[in-house]
Amino acid sequence: MEKILLMIAIDYHEQARAEVARLVLSCTRLKAAGVDTELLDKRLETAREVERCIRDEMLRCPTEYIENAAAKVVHLRRTFTQDHATSEAGGR
Repeated sequence: MEKILLMIAIDYHEQARAEVARLVLSCTRLKAAGVDTELLDKRLETAREVERCIRDEMLRCPTEYIENAAAKVVHLRRTFTQDHATSEAGGR
């Protein structure tokens, strides 16, 4: 049961990250086109908050089995690596 719940949490987190990425791309394109993105910016802020909450809950959620802890660590490490690569690419 624990493994199923963890896989659901990881899936929700990936969906939330994909939503943030989609909104960031949309905001960037619309701003470049000179379109007002105030409402989209608010939606992006909400999506980032949801993603953070899901990630934080996943961090706090205890695991009984080492395989589940490893799956959680791998997912969160991949997330951190992607975020780090994205922030470095944006800083160039």
